[in-house]
Amino acid sequence: MPGSVPLSPAPVDDTAASPVAVSGPAHLLRVTLLMAGSCLPILGAVLIAPVLPKMQDHFASVPGAKALVPLALTVPALALALLAPFAGVLVDRLGRRCLLIVSTLLYAVFGAAPLWLESLGAIIASRALVGVTEAAIMTCCTTLIGDYYSGRQRVKYLALQTMCASASATVFFVLGGAAGSAGWRVPFWVYAVSLVLAPLMVSALRGPTGRPAAEVSPAGVRRGFPWRQLGGVCALTFFGAMVF
Repeated sequence: MPGSVPLSPAPVDDTAASPVAVSGPAHLLRVTLLMAGSCLPILGAVLIAPVLPKMQDHFASVPGAKALVPLALTVPALALALLAPFAGVLVDRLGRRCLLIVSTLLYAVFGAAPLWLESLGAIIASRALVGVTEAAIMTCCTTLIGDYYSGRQRVKYLALQTMCASASATVFFVLGGAAGSAGWRVPFWVYAVSLVLAPLMVSALRGPTGRPAAEVSPAGVRRGFPWRQLGGVCALTFFGAMVF
């Protein structure tokens, strides 16, 4: 970029103080909620996979059901992928905490909607709306981790976020299979868990106290945006997501 200064790897700043407490019950609840919120998009991606054959049988008379039923599983991920880049703009304009709480409530509404919907098209539409809320939830949780923590604390909780999200995929797949043994609609009740998370988020999460100062080099020159490094990370993430 014109006028930018090349970025060099820098050690994590251990001296930076996190703007919130990093110990105690309030801290534990805050971290638990952020990790649980980060797992909700994974829930939408894998929970109903075990019941797809039962859904195929239920909608066997619907034209194109063989293609449409699997779409009910994958369309949330498509909506998330398309909208997540724009969710960051909403996060800055509407506020992380407010958007996270509203999205968590709507996640339960749209996620549990197939319990009462009879039309396959309506179910797919509700699943697409689940993906919209997932994009907001994922972006808000990650942004709040960046707001609340700094230095090695931030690195620690971002790594924990990735670990929890990855491990939850196996748990949700097993849970979906177990619940699905009672009927293909039963796993959709699990989406209501976000109704428990939302009130806790209201009481435990607070908005950021301010924006971080613009990053500058030791010479006092404003750093350019690291497009090359970001491009490599995005390419690796896209490849990993496709494999998953």
